[in-house]
Amino acid sequence: MAQQTMYPAIANSPGTELSAAITAAVTTIPVVTGSVLPEGPNIITIGVDETSETVLYTSKSGNSLIGCTRGFGGTTAKGWAVASRVARYYTAYDHDAFRKNLTDLSGVTNESTTDIVLSAGQQILNATKNARLQGLKVQGRTLIDLLGGAGSGESLTGWTQNGATATTLSSTQKRSGSTAFKFSPSAGASYITKDFTSPLDASKYYVMAGWVFIESYVDGSLNLALRDVGTMTTRYNMSINVSLLGQWQFVYFKIPTNNTLLGTGYRLTAGSTGSGTNVTYMDEIRLYAVSAADYAAIGTIITGEAIDRLLPYVPPGINGVDGLYVRRYGRNLLPPFTDKAWSFNPNAKANGPYQSVLTATAEWQAISCAVPVIPGKTYYLSIEGITANSGAVGSYLDSNKKNDLAVLSGGWIQNQPLTVPEGYYYILINLASNQIGTYNFNNPQLELGSVATPFQPREDSLIAFGGVELHANPTDGNEPDILCEVNGRYEVTRLWRKSNLVGDWSWLFDTNYTGFKRVRVILPTSSGINASERVTKYNGYPLYPSAGVYSAADQSTLYNGVLYITIANTDSGWGDSYTPTPDEIKAYFNGWRMYNGASGVATNPYNGTAGQTKGWVEILSAGNPVGVLPTTIPSGWTPYQLLYRLATPTTETVQEDGALSLLEGDNFIEVGSGYISREPARPKKNALSDVYYIGLNDAGNGGDSNLKKRASEIKQVFKNGLPDFWNIDKLADGTCYAWTDNYDTAATYSVSYIKLDKSPVPSVSGAYAATEKMQIHDLTDAVTEISSTVSVLAAKKAEKDAGPWITPSAVLSGFTAFDLAYRVNKGFIEFRGYVYYNITDVPAGTKIFNLPTQFRPVRITRMLTSSWTSKVDPTSSAVSVGVNGDITTEVNVKQNIIFDGLRFPLD
Repeated sequence: MAQQTMYPAIANSPGTELSAAITAAVTTIPVVTGSVLPEGPNIITIGVDETSETVLYTSKSGNSLIGCTRGFGGTTAKGWAVASRVARYYTAYDHDAFRKNLTDLSGVTNESTTDIVLSAGQQILNATKNARLQGLKVQGRTLIDLLGGAGSGESLTGWTQNGATATTLSSTQKRSGSTAFKFSPSAGASYITKDFTSPLDASKYYVMAGWVFIESYVDGSLNLALRDVGTMTTRYNMSINVSLLGQWQFVYFKIPTNNTLLGTGYRLTAGSTGSGTNVTYMDEIRLYAVSAADYAAIGTIITGEAIDRLLPYVPPGINGVDGLYVRRYGRNLLPPFTDKAWSFNPNAKANGPYQSVLTATAEWQAISCAVPVIPGKTYYLSIEGITANSGAVGSYLDSNKKNDLAVLSGGWIQNQPLTVPEGYYYILINLASNQIGTYNFNNPQLELGSVATPFQPREDSLIAFGGVELHANPTDGNEPDILCEVNGRYEVTRLWRKSNLVGDWSWLFDTNYTGFKRVRVILPTSSGINASERVTKYNGYPLYPSAGVYSAADQSTLYNGVLYITIANTDSGWGDSYTPTPDEIKAYFNGWRMYNGASGVATNPYNGTAGQTKGWVEILSAGNPVGVLPTTIPSGWTPYQLLYRLATPTTETVQEDGALSLLEGDNFIEVGSGYISREPARPKKNALSDVYYIGLNDAGNGGDSNLKKRASEIKQVFKNGLPDFWNIDKLADGTCYAWTDNYDTAATYSVSYIKLDKSPVPSVSGAYAATEKMQIHDLTDAVTEISSTVSVLAAKKAEKDAGPWITPSAVLSGFTAFDLAYRVNKGFIEFRGYVYYNITDVPAGTKIFNLPTQFRPVRITRMLTSSWTSKVDPTSSAVSVGVNGDITTEVNVKQNIIFDGLRFPLD
């Protein structure tokens, strides 16, 4: 079969411009610099967006392209203005020719794909071909802990102590963070209670869950329960296995619709409520509203720790699928010895990525690494350089990397298959010896399966979406945001918007009630749908959605784009008889509480009566009093958050990091969240050494090193945009940090990492090539996507070559500017944005703004545009630019005048 012509490319796609305007019929095309284009025959593209035209030319003559075929490769021939962009970009014709020729040469004709669904967490996927994951699609989820973080195990504030032995916070056993609740009664009780005044909706389903660790147990009633508010009447209780000692157990209970809780709210109890003797820890206690489908699946289809992966403990506030990533581990699951996953005895060292030496001075000194695995799966461990007295011994670990289960009673575990018991998620590998001497351990490999394959280095594959947060209805999961691949790029269709409720919004007082007040604000976008909002307070506690009838503080309603919130006087410091000003409401949402400054007591409200003076203290600390209206935001302040449904879905393109490839055979895959891409960082120097740190947020060790979130895993440090080698270490609380003694003070640094705080993790769907022809199709698609990216970057570079956008120093005559700016670009002055006039009709000759000298035309210039009073009645209009730089209305126009796309020549 005849091959289709494939025209040569040119490195970096240098561009030029048309030196004169052309019509759709001309066959000789003049350009400014013909030398940057390849010799003919070849093809060029005129334009840089979806309206561009591809042209085939037979030869060049100086700065002219000869023998042109217009509208080539399925594009449309049309007229082009002088200075239109011209370059040799990758085109649809190139892609089709490449794909056709490869397909013809391959001799394969069948195209098919295999659909896959990857669940949250770790799993094994068996692929029939080496191929990349394509057609990725994921739906958003939203989790709001109704306990507002009270079950974090990090604080006893707000809890009531009960029993003979006080509950404490302990770091001895914990699931996350720094501490967990510790109950240690001795022939008595030890428990805590907390009342919540917002009722559980009887029309909805709920799940409460947490983790329990029993260190020792003689007797006692271990309890994690919901009771009627203000009472000890139990309605829902978790089943805790008191015989399961020395390990964490996941516990939960479900709350059906038409729940039996009495009163307005509920009481949570945790601990040992009956007389007994035991030592027990509890952590990550949470309460979520769930969909009917999830409710039915929990305890039947979804069991055990899979429930924890579906409903992970998340920080207080509104949590969407934030920073999704999909990682395929290398066939060799062991990282190189240079990776900080390995722990070295002082007598051992790495001699290279996969070479190490142990000079043992005693038996069982070791080089150790804990490797994630899947319960029930079989793995094979092989090592080069072992002797009769050296090799690998190991243990299985649970999901918290604790509670060793001896492997083969301490025997050597290399060169044999290992089947992981249920309930264990790591293999702890110790490369060691049972005698004094020098031992080399080379090319260790842990792989799926029951037989060994030739050694290969660890090579992971990852695709991630840092900075992309996806939501859904927080009650039932309906109407989710959707992230999917579209023609090689990734798009998000958004139905939900999350915003911080900050002080610089236009807050207003609305209504006074006894003990609380209602305030309101018009959302910056009025596209919210009534009653779809969820609001969380500064402490993470969710506000109760009101139906417009306000009976207490901490209620909210979204109505016609206006958000109403009730605030307790004890929170705000406003007395019953005082009406706060808009600026004082802003101060509250920025983290400040008012009080009667004359009293000197921060809890005394301000009523505006004689003898009182205004004062403010920080809400979180109740300290740092000031006597003037504060405009700053206190350290550590977390604002109210709002999630609301958009009236009209929006679509936006998002940037991915990496691309996911699958290996033929078994693939160990992890679906997670929390990936943060290339966050700027300013390394901090240790006061006692020349070491610089990133992510070590400890004043005693380098100071605040400016990562916005605590890192559980640092993927890469970048120097001036390129990967840079830094040492990676972990602290006892699970946070990860990077350090170096080779810091360049003149460079810029950024970090890609996975945050420690959890986010919901969804399932991911996609497909991979199942036949040779589909593999070729996939390959050519990948080439097209890369070339398209290069073309976009080239176009963006051309745009960057233009001058910067400049905002007018002032707009005149009562106009208000919206994103109004101008710049010089290839001999033209071009504009963006629009202006709004404070009178419905704008008279002819009204001055809008003035251009500086270097941006003025040589003669008076007229620019045609449009104006409108509302977006449904645009009218043709015109503005003129004088040689003095004045831009004025040329005719009577309407309130809003468009400047987007307007331009005029400088000469």
